[in-house]
Amino acid sequence: MAVERFNLTFNTLMSNEPILYNLGKKYRLVTVIERANVSEEAGWMQIAFNGDGDEIQRAIADLNTIGVVVTPTEIDALT
Repeated sequence: MAVERFNLTFNTLMSNEPILYNLGKKYRLVTVIERANVSEEAGWMQIAFNGDGDEIQRAIADLNTIGVVVTPTEIDALT
């Protein structure tokens, strides 16, 4: 099982959608929200996906198709 961390950036129209929940069910991932901030204009989350590496990559592709910008984060020395 892989653990990969990403920053997600999205517009607030998506903030009421269960995006991470849907990804977890569709791709059998556990998502940990490490940090987040949502304002009236936009939002971002720092997340960790726990699951199969191929499933994580499919989930990222899915996020990109709905307009979420996904960028990998640096690996913390404590993880």
